[in-house]
Amino acid sequence: MKRLFALAVLIVLFSCFNLPAYAMQSLEGDWIGGLDFGNSWEAVNLHLKSAGRDLTGTIDFPERGRMAVAINRVVVENSRVHIDWKAESGLANLNGQFKDDTITGEVELGQTKANFGFVRVANVDAKIYEQYAGSYQLSHDRFVYVGINNANELRFVDSKTGRTGSLYPSSETTFFLGSTVDIPYPIEGRVEFVKKNGEVTGMTWSENGAPAVSGKRIPHKQEVVTFQNADATLTGTLFLPATTGAHPAVVMVYPGYSFPRRNSYFPYFLTQQNIAVLTLNGKTVAGKPADYQHSSFEERARDALAGVKFLKTRPEIDSKQIGLHGASLSSWVVPLASTLSADVAFIILRVGSAIPPPDNILYEIENDLRERNFSDDEIRKTIALRRLCNTTILSNSGWDTLKSEVEKTKNERWFGYARVGWMLSLSLPLDNATLKGLQDPISYEPVAVLERVKVPVLTFNADLDKSVNTKVSLPIMEKALRKSGNKDITIVLFRNASHDLMDAKTGYNSEWVRLERFTPGYWDTMAAWLKKHTGM
Repeated sequence: MKRLFALAVLIVLFSCFNLPAYAMQSLEGDWIGGLDFGNSWEAVNLHLKSAGRDLTGTIDFPERGRMAVAINRVVVENSRVHIDWKAESGLANLNGQFKDDTITGEVELGQTKANFGFVRVANVDAKIYEQYAGSYQLSHDRFVYVGINNANELRFVDSKTGRTGSLYPSSETTFFLGSTVDIPYPIEGRVEFVKKNGEVTGMTWSENGAPAVSGKRIPHKQEVVTFQNADATLTGTLFLPATTGAHPAVVMVYPGYSFPRRNSYFPYFLTQQNIAVLTLNGKTVAGKPADYQHSSFEERARDALAGVKFLKTRPEIDSKQIGLHGASLSSWVVPLASTLSADVAFIILRVGSAIPPPDNILYEIENDLRERNFSDDEIRKTIALRRLCNTTILSNSGWDTLKSEVEKTKNERWFGYARVGWMLSLSLPLDNATLKGLQDPISYEPVAVLERVKVPVLTFNADLDKSVNTKVSLPIMEKALRKSGNKDITIVLFRNASHDLMDAKTGYNSEWVRLERFTPGYWDTMAAWLKKHTGM
């Protein structure tokens, strides 16, 4: 009996002794999540590994540029977790609860407190994402489009619910959805990609505890292509529906100053409508990479038209049904391109502006400042400095006055929002190339261009847009388009929508990370309009 009692005691002691080790082992790995400060969110990554009977690791703060910050201590007691590290404001303490691959709790950063959440992710090679990009049909009227963004993240959009965000890996074939477009916790859905003979043939999708739904992958074809615009060589990706025949096509005109490395999910939405897509992904001049940092809108338009010309040579394309799609800044480029060539059949403008670029910049700056609670006096000074910059560039006069104002105000807390910091390193007088690079983007006159657009137009705008003053811009845009005698104009204004055309409350940039879905009607409206205008 004594021997049995002693054995039982040993078993209990052994179990208790090993409980922390088991917990520590279960916390090993990579975790993604962030800190929730209430009015802002900061993405944070956590990396934990065992060191004997202890846990150690690092923590990343990408938005601050602080990566691989050493963790001082990890303490695990049953399901409770404590982690501390040296923060910029002193010792940071994180206290949370570990459950079902999620750690949640509160963190203290000096005098600041925030809630936090982390979710375990698998460390997989992002190259595997390529095989998952495409369209998946979950029902007769529900499709999920999956693509890869410039940050090498797998992104999705659900055509029926408008839900969008990242797919985070649990393994090489299984992924999970977070609660919003860019917050990975709590886990609100899971996805498994189905393979047959090494090829991805479908997916299983479950969300918010609902029964899993299986869907098949819709086949498509794609290839990297090159074509010329004068002395420039352009590289793009051509996406083609798997169906036979000559297809309508859309050239995607990217809004940024640099070319996108990835194409996200939008091309797959279009190929599912039986429409081909050409994206522009690179440019070289005399063998050297080029971008649009100092380019005119006409140069961008000519590059897009080179894409149209290339598509006309392809037998899979209906040469009389090639349109252009522009978003944000490129919604200034696309109407111009349509006036420079009779080969453009239609245009789609997403959150475009009929306001001249200098005034549009001032609107953006004001909203940036109001979002961050700058005073009216600070906003007035910031706008005055940027307005002086615009006037100086366009008139090519008063450079010394501008430079003096920049030097005088460079230490003001609002200075960075005026977008004139480049003046500090500018050499005067300007050479012709530099002056042209500064003048071209802000000398564009959108109304004069819109008045010459003759092709069918679909425009999407948002009432909470903090990058485009929709209330002012939309009436101007409609009047200008109708002045040309164009009778095929569809103008759509979405209520409670942000610049990204997502359901929003304020439209400010800081809200974006908490958004969940595109505004209702966006994808259906575009699909119906394209069907009507292309016959697909």
